[in-house]
Amino acid sequence: MTKYQHIFFDLDNTLWDFDKSSILAFEKIYEIFHLINYNIPSAAHFHHTYFEHNNRLWELYRQGKIDKEFLKDERFRLPLKDYGIINDSLAHDLGESYTDFAARMVALVPNTIEILSYLKENNHNIHLITNGFLEVQSIKMQASGLDKYIDKTFISEVVGYKKPDHRIFYHAMENVGANIENCVMIGDDLSVDILPAKEIGMHHIYFNRKQTPHNEILEYEIKDLLEVRKIF
Repeated sequence: MTKYQHIFFDLDNTLWDFDKSSILAFEKIYEIFHLINYNIPSAAHFHHTYFEHNNRLWELYRQGKIDKEFLKDERFRLPLKDYGIINDSLAHDLGESYTDFAARMVALVPNTIEILSYLKENNHNIHLITNGFLEVQSIKMQASGLDKYIDKTFISEVVGYKKPDHRIFYHAMENVGANIENCVMIGDDLSVDILPAKEIGMHHIYFNRKQTPHNEILEYEIKDLLEVRKIF
């Protein structure tokens, strides 16, 4: 048996195609809220405007500088403002609807089910460590069928620590009764998933799907989930 008994995956953009489900959700809210009447050119245009604000706000959220509710509303208030729209009620309603729709727009990263099935067939314990919101991540797991493959899920909102805080990794390993030597972390975010795992001496696989250049010395790097089979 491979030395990696416990495999910890990130969820968004590692197994769940967050970018794709997000765009699908924007198409839905664009239509429902008649955003064309606000002179927003298209769902894709609105999503592009939203994207930069959302990334910056999520970084503040990870640092504990803003809370969940502020993030959900502000990430729509700011892009609306870019279009000259000042409407807090609309921003709130968009935030609530987007959160619900994005979790139900099932979109998995290519080869997700194939690699999870392979790992299960080879008696690996599969877990998740994610920074997403509890209600959202739970819906994603059930709607996509991922819950059938996952032994334990560690959501930052429940655990009390957010990646890249080392404590969420230690908490997860302790909870499943694992030793750091027989664990591996797989994720798409170098700074949030991989480098903190490396810093605590945890085995790690960087899922660099977009082939983003970097200068880090890593244990493993892949661009397709099926490459995990070569490691296990």
